[in-house]
Amino acid sequence: MESRLSYSTSDVAKYCHVTADTIRKWAEAGKIRVFKTPGGHRRIRRDDLLRFLRENNMPIHEDLGNAGVKILVVDDEKAVISVIRRFLERAQTPFQIEMAMDGFDAGQMVATFQPDIIFLDLRLPGLDGFEVTRRIKSNPDTSHINIIAMTGYYQGEVANRVLELGAAILLQKPFTPDDLRKALAKVGVDIS
Repeated sequence: MESRLSYSTSDVAKYCHVTADTIRKWAEAGKIRVFKTPGGHRRIRRDDLLRFLRENNMPIHEDLGNAGVKILVVDDEKAVISVIRRFLERAQTPFQIEMAMDGFDAGQMVATFQPDIIFLDLRLPGLDGFEVTRRIKSNPDTSHINIIAMTGYYQGEVANRVLELGAAILLQKPFTPDDLRKALAKVGVDIS
C-alpha cells in the first residue's frame, strides 16, 4: 500500500486534534512547514508533519506510521518498471514506490518524493542515467540516496563509470528477482 506524500490542513488538523484554523495559524507562525498548490491550497508534506509531531511530543496516528522505504524506479521501458514494482509489492518490507520515464522526471521526483533508493536505467531519453547519477551524488541534499544503476546496453569501462560517479551497484538487464534482492541487500534493504 502506498501512503500519501502530502495532506490538507483539514487532514493535519485531525491528526493533531485541533481545528484547521489552528493549523493555518501554526503555518503562518512558521511552526509547521506548508507549501501551496497552484490553486492556492495549503498542503503539508508527510515528512514535515511527522517531524512536527515528534518535535512537539504529539502522538503519531497509525495511518502515518512506517511508510517504508521510498523507491523511485526510472526507466523508459514500462515492462522493467512493472517487473520491479511486482517484485517489491510481493515483499513483506513496506515500500513507497514512484516511477519516472526519463531523466528530467527523475530529477523532479528526487526533489518532491525524496527517495531512499533509485533503480536507474543508464540509457534514458534526454538526460541519461550517468548525468542523473552525477547530479544526485554531487548535491549534498541528495548524495545520501542509494542508486542501483541498470543497463542492458553498456558494458565494461563505460558501464563502470556509473559506479565511479557514486552508484552503489550496477545491474545487468535482464535481471532476476534474486538479482533485485541482492542489489537491495547491498544498499541495506532486506527483502523478506
